[in-house]
Amino acid sequence: MTTDLMTVFAISMLGAWFGMTAPSRSRTLWNTPKPNLLGFLIPCVIMILYAGLRNTIGDTSYYIHMLEVLEENGNPLPVWGESSFLFSAFQYLSIVFGGENSSHLFIMVSSLLTYIPVFLIFRKYSPDFFLTLFFYFATGTYFSAMNGIRQYIAAGIVILATKYLFSEKKSSFIKFLVFVAVASLFHNSALIMIPVYFLCRKKAWSVSTFIMVIGGVAALVFVSLFLPQFMEIIEDTSYSQYNEGGWFTEGIEGGTNILRVLFHAIPMILSAIFYKEMKHYGPVVDILINLSVFHFAIYIVSLYNWIFARFAFYTYAYMCILLAFLFFTVLKDARQRWLKICLYAAYILFFILESQTAYMYKSDFFEPNNTIWFMFIYQIFLL
Repeated sequence: MTTDLMTVFAISMLGAWFGMTAPSRSRTLWNTPKPNLLGFLIPCVIMILYAGLRNTIGDTSYYIHMLEVLEENGNPLPVWGESSFLFSAFQYLSIVFGGENSSHLFIMVSSLLTYIPVFLIFRKYSPDFFLTLFFYFATGTYFSAMNGIRQYIAAGIVILATKYLFSEKKSSFIKFLVFVAVASLFHNSALIMIPVYFLCRKKAWSVSTFIMVIGGVAALVFVSLFLPQFMEIIEDTSYSQYNEGGWFTEGIEGGTNILRVLFHAIPMILSAIFYKEMKHYGPVVDILINLSVFHFAIYIVSLYNWIFARFAFYTYAYMCILLAFLFFTVLKDARQRWLKICLYAAYILFFILESQTAYMYKSDFFEPNNTIWFMFIYQIFLL
């Protein structure tokens, strides 16, 4: 684990701990106290700064290069009706207002759009902000959100509609659909959340729940049958390069690591074991469980090729809330003490393994893996 990522983790968790030791008077969905404002802002600011000041990780360099190409071509105005119109508009505005620093503005605003929605729903819908933030790090979600900029922005917009996803009102779907429609103008994969809306609002462990798992297994088994059609769909899109040289069809790129798949199955497995104790907390629990099943089904398919795991971007935050809920309610019983300890240890180990890719992190503002990060943070607090 690199020094800079460990620094961000430590400060964020310390801030979240402080936020819960002197909590706000307002309450969460579960009638538990929310963190105080300072304890909420400290991890938000440090995590957004770390992500927003990067110039590498995943497709970050690709988007920086894309901005440079747009500038060379005169920064053409986005055309309404084209795929990902809002994302094109975002790039256009980044160049207009950013000037020579357009790429820095682009990455920073991307980070704001990616992380702020997550922090807001953590504060409102998690029974324990500290626990949820821990799992956000431990599951590798925080660091992975620096890869897949366009899709994570779309996921952030959908996450802002959590109120309507959890609501029992019939009119909620229309409001949820508005957010999905806006998100699809950043990345059209957001449209997958329309059927998910209906699937996840069923009773947990009903027929629809098992259909999602069986569907995931079936998709993995028969992926070779629908893959040629999928390749035809993306042939004229920005993803057409994935069809070159057998990237998909000939297995040049492998599937998601089986260990990662197993870890993403944990929320679903624990929910199945302890559903009797969980179901008394209301329909939101059923929604979270069904989302965990859908999340796992995606990871089953991703065993064929890791690109499919990107559909899980839309459910990552809910998995962190579900894990925090399980630890805060069901596993607080003394009888589950050893299971809880083992799970904590497993997630810490998983976090260490996942964060090994953090060595790729670079920034134009400071050098990672040394004490400059400490000085950088110290100067921020002096402002």
